[in-house]
Amino acid sequence: MTITGSRGALTGKRIMVTRAKSQVRELVEQIENLGGEAYAFPLLKMVPPADYSKLDEAIAQLGTYDWLIFTSVNGVRFFFERMKALGVGVEAITSQLAAVGPKTAKELIAYGLSAAVIPSDYVAEGLFTSLYDQLLPGQRVLLPRADIARKMLPRELALLGMDVTEVDVYHTVIDAELAPEAALQIQQGKIDVILFTSSSTVNHFASAMAPFETPGWLDHVRIACIGPITAETARQHGLIVQVVASEYTVEGLLEALIENLGGNPYGTNI
Repeated sequence: MTITGSRGALTGKRIMVTRAKSQVRELVEQIENLGGEAYAFPLLKMVPPADYSKLDEAIAQLGTYDWLIFTSVNGVRFFFERMKALGVGVEAITSQLAAVGPKTAKELIAYGLSAAVIPSDYVAEGLFTSLYDQLLPGQRVLLPRADIARKMLPRELALLGMDVTEVDVYHTVIDAELAPEAALQIQQGKIDVILFTSSSTVNHFASAMAPFETPGWLDHVRIACIGPITAETARQHGLIVQVVASEYTVEGLLEALIENLGGNPYGTNI
């Protein structure tokens, strides 16, 4: 989507970005283009799995799968990096492809592939709904995902009688090195908004900040979440969520934040 706010829509706002190190730059640049000041607090690192055996076995059997389903950009990148390391070309993929959203689908295009299914809601539930009429019991499905990925999609596919293979293509680990400085920024009132782009960023934020929490320390901060699942995770950690994107993308999150800043007071949920 195109962000409709003016170039200066975030002027005067200092916004904490909690994405993974590999993904921080894009969001920081978008905030700065809108006039805001970004404070990067990357909480996640994506690392290869310690054991490749299950992934390598799946890649060796690529021709036997009916569906190859990707639920993140990182899943695509790590999967094809491993294929390259094994000397396996994209021509080995004979299955239909599905992607959780347009950015994941765009990443597939970079490898010369196109997704047959892209849901309108960029979450696992939306992907399952979009796939439902095309799935047949007994079909083989390969899900290359993160080690902490939600279990909703493989569970529902299995209930339909699909033969589902989940493989970890990367692990998400916490990186709390900058936590003391980030906590100080919040406590000193230097952060206006905290952006959460996944449930894992919320979970890791709560873990990293636990030693530094003080009563009311987030009262002056807007909490903005990329979608309802992330927002629910935030609420489970006791955070008051003011902004929830209706389109579950970074652009949708910034659009929702701009709208919120234009009229909604702190502490008012939308």
